[in-house]
Amino acid sequence: MPAAGFEFNNPMGPESVRVIRVPYQELRNGDLKYNIIIHAQDLILVPLPVYGVYWVSGHVQRTGVYDLRGTKITLKEAIDGAGGFDALAIPARTEVIRRIGKDKEVFAVIDMDKVYAGQQPDVFLKPYDHLRVGTNALAPFLAAIRNGFRITYGFGFLYDRNYAPQQAQQ
Repeated sequence: MPAAGFEFNNPMGPESVRVIRVPYQELRNGDLKYNIIIHAQDLILVPLPVYGVYWVSGHVQRTGVYDLRGTKITLKEAIDGAGGFDALAIPARTEVIRRIGKDKEVFAVIDMDKVYAGQQPDVFLKPYDHLRVGTNALAPFLAAIRNGFRITYGFGFLYDRNYAPQQAQQ
């Protein structure tokens, strides 16, 4: 008799199957109503964590490719992980480019000023998302003005501290 290939036969019919979803975080926090008994031939499915990469580019301190590593990363965490905004960044011009198919992408403009202020919800990144922080033509001039004030203030502060009246008497 020739050996037959492997064939999976479900010993239980579909009428005897019951799906119980157990929220992991609530079980871990000690909610005993989710501490259920596991019987022989029970099948336990644990969803895999999300792995992949995302890109951060534009006007942040450290552009590049970052790993998700099975954790949920928000836009704020991604920008902070990239060193924050640089001097030319306009947080209101932040874009998230998300792939939704093999050949389709969705562009969403997010005002990160409002996200950081708590006026808009933070968004979780998905694998292959591209986060891009933009600028505008006025930003270099505003940065130069800000730096000009910073230099004046720093010089004045050093001058005052180094030549204080109590130090001159010693």
